[in-house]
Amino acid sequence: MDPKQQKPPLPALVIDGTGSSTFVGVLGPEAQWLARQNSGAAPLESLFETVERVLEDAEIDFDSLQAYVYSEGPGSVLGLRLCAMAIETWSRLYPQSAKRFAYNSLQLAAGEILQKQPSIHSAYVISDWKKDLWNGVEIRRGKIAATKPVPITELSTFNGSIFHLPARKGWQDPPEFAKTIRANPHALPELLHWPDLLKATESVQLYNAGANTFQKWTAKRHPPLDPPTA
Repeated sequence: MDPKQQKPPLPALVIDGTGSSTFVGVLGPEAQWLARQNSGAAPLESLFETVERVLEDAEIDFDSLQAYVYSEGPGSVLGLRLCAMAIETWSRLYPQSAKRFAYNSLQLAAGEILQKQPSIHSAYVISDWKKDLWNGVEIRRGKIAATKPVPITELSTFNGSIFHLPARKGWQDPPEFAKTIRANPHALPELLHWPDLLKATESVQLYNAGANTFQKWTAKRHPPLDPPTA
């Protein structure tokens, strides 16, 4: 399979838990939606109920699924982890569907922007990460770059368009001239042809902006305290 044109075997269950609501859909044999729903609640409150309802609406069950398509993030850490645990559990219960394909939420948004505005020359799609630092995907000359940490200093001097994808919990305001957009997993079938949108994974892999670093503790003797003075 061409690594730039990876497509899941169908039908596939699509799950996106990056935001404040849970998206679940079933892609049919022609890459069309058989059923789909935004729950209106986070995965903790709605994931299993929404999956059950969507499968029922699609008139399909886990035995008939061939793959899972999921958002790797960035987004709600709790929501992403709950979706990951659910997919890994179903993959073991129904081995025939244990094929997993990930997409990045910012790259999906960037693909939809380019589809609607093909003439756009330079842009950033960003979401909150931590103070003065954003997760960002750059659009340049019709191509979508990988997601990376982008400091606010770079955004403040950027000459192109900036699109802001709100996180469930934000720690900072977006740049002054950023345009707010909404996550739209509904657009997935129209973007499956996009190079590198989907990537096959051995297990559910979630986006990590940077590895955690820990300072090693070393034991050392403290100097004796001075005796009290009278």
